Amino acid sequence: MLTSHHFIGTGRFSDSLAAAYAAGGPDPDRLLAEVGAAVESCGLQVVGRQAVPFDGGGYTLVWVLAESHLVLHLWPEQGYATADLHVCDYRVSNADRARQACRVVATLCFAPGSDQWNEMAVGGREENEEANTMPVAISGLDGKQTSLCSATITEEVAVTP
Repeated sequence: MLTSHHFIGTGRFSDSLAAAYAAGGPDPDRLLAEVGAAVESCGLQVVGRQAVPFDGGGYTLVWVLAESHLVLHLWPEQGYATADLHVCDYRVSNADRARQACRVVATLCFAPGSDQWNEMAVGGREENEEANTMPVAISGLDGKQTSLCSATITEEVAVTP
């Protein structure tokens, strides 16, 4: 079965991000390079990256990974960041690499102790399933269908540097 590891993290700005905003805002190219290098040090491969600025100094930064993606949203008016890391398994498990990437993102982007992470385990088709078989739909907290994948939030995880 193809499996992926999806992490959602939130937290207050790290000291370096807070200092960058106090000095007029971060250098998005530097941040793309720094976070990208840190993620690659975990064994994941960055194949593309982009920063999109927003009015008020916010940014959405995207790293396209060979294994899927990392997205970081910066909210300067709140001094807050959110991260979305999705890492797929294909030939090998990338679970440990994904968890390590969460730790490096937390260290670079979130104030110590302020970050909270949720991990969602996502499973795909069994190898012997027919290609046109639809996955089972799941329901959100309100009971409405939210996705056509077999996903469940497995736990809130603490990520420590």
